[in-house]
Amino acid sequence: MKPGRGNCRNGYAENPLPRRPPRDGLSQKEKRVVHPRVRAPSIVLASVFVATLLTFPISLIDIQSRDVLFLAAVIVASRYAGATAGLCAALFSVLIFDWFFDPTPHILDFTVAGLVRAVVFGSVSMLVASLETQRRGAIRSLEETNKKLSTSLDEIKILRGILPVCSYCKQIKTETDTWVQMEKYIHEHSEADFSHGVCPDCIKKYYPEIYDRLYGQVKPK
Repeated sequence: MKPGRGNCRNGYAENPLPRRPPRDGLSQKEKRVVHPRVRAPSIVLASVFVATLLTFPISLIDIQSRDVLFLAAVIVASRYAGATAGLCAALFSVLIFDWFFDPTPHILDFTVAGLVRAVVFGSVSMLVASLETQRRGAIRSLEETNKKLSTSLDEIKILRGILPVCSYCKQIKTETDTWVQMEKYIHEHSEADFSHGVCPDCIKKYYPEIYDRLYGQVKPK
């Protein structure tokens, strides 16, 4: 028997090979648990880092536009990672801006302008996160409505085409070459139902005495 293979007796393997673990050491379930925890910090750090790198050359050209990219970083974090991530991005943006791009760089001196900047960034973060929550709620509601509508359309039964009907007994021929009563066929292929009664002509034909009481005697011509 070759090493590493199970000894097959009675139709099954006595020593099957063990399953190899994933190369990264994480199962699919663990990946699904870890991924949301890494996503928000990654978005915050990446957005603030990109805003910082791009602000350096912009600050040499236009001093008044240094806040724009950090504001964009706050919007991106709030949009894709939620309100908490947006507030974290706003805090990091204020600190980095005060450290690198303030009139007194490399000194964390929180001035009135820095306080106003923090309030604006935080307000924008909350606003964007609120709008994103409303947007997702509207999309979820629309999806549920579409699902209900699709289910309702699937339940609607419509009769189309030509129905083969017997000329004498009025039974209908089905797709399986069997004949059923017209009431049963229409009930199974539509939302209609039947309530039986007797028309005046049939009352006159089968129950003449009742017809006379209801409609009066017919004078012979």
